[in-house]
Amino acid sequence: MTNIDTSSAVTKAWERQGTWSRAADVAKRRITRGRRAVAGLTTGAAVAGALATQFGETEQAGRVLAIVAAAALLLVPLAARSASRDAVQRWTRLRSVSEALKADVHRHLAGVAPFDGADREAVLLRRVDGLLDDAGDLIGVTLDAAPAARPLPDISDVPGYLAHRVDRQVEGYYLPMARRMARLATRVRYATTAVTVAAALLAATAGVLGGRPGLTAWVGVAATVTTALVGYGAAQQYEHQQIEYARTADQLTRLRLTREAGHGWTDDAAFVTEAERIISLSNEAWMAKMIEEDGLRQQ
Repeated sequence: MTNIDTSSAVTKAWERQGTWSRAADVAKRRITRGRRAVAGLTTGAAVAGALATQFGETEQAGRVLAIVAAAALLLVPLAARSASRDAVQRWTRLRSVSEALKADVHRHLAGVAPFDGADREAVLLRRVDGLLDDAGDLIGVTLDAAPAARPLPDISDVPGYLAHRVDRQVEGYYLPMARRMARLATRVRYATTAVTVAAALLAATAGVLGGRPGLTAWVGVAATVTTALVGYGAAQQYEHQQIEYARTADQLTRLRLTREAGHGWTDDAAFVTEAERIISLSNEAWMAKMIEEDGLRQQ
């Protein structure tokens, strides 16, 4: 271990981090596509079934639509597999390894504990080995997830860590993501509200007109679409993620301001450790929430 190439050690760790991050991104996109497919297929089946009823089984169009509705329903369980509890847990583990590797690389570059001794490269390699050994069953998932070449973060001390880790996380990730989650949550709420109002109007109209079968069928469609939208929004945890991203940005900002004002966190190692703790807790909080909610829905 005494002849380790410093640049090689940290560069390899950074490459591994990129690989696991890419694998986590691929897994997350697969989950999101699966959830969208379930919502879309459920909605499509309801609409096709209602239209089939309108045309009647004796009409060619009615028979085709009935087949479409049945096929959509049959595909729902297949689409749901990519968003299953196991898939969510696999994604969170991939993301956890990626974030742990990222934290160690940034600590190493900043030169703080446990990477402040003469054996800092050996310590880094041991920690990387330990992380990858613990997640050995996921190695196969990362084989086809080679990321694009990335330079190491431009960090050589704690001020560089503050600028390129803390500030970039706040301004380049947490705040933009909080705004994005807020927009997505708003869209789901608006869509759900619109469909709910439509269902209420249809139900009222059907009641006034004596419950005509055509209108009654569309009331059921609207209810199905509402359920699909609510389920999708809950699964994606937009509102919860918005809160976590915004809270983490605020905590990191206050940590930085406290240090700069000289009112605390002046010890370099303690400051970096606290910043990484905040980032780690944020990741763990919303990922654990997604696993919890996913498990409740599948019971």
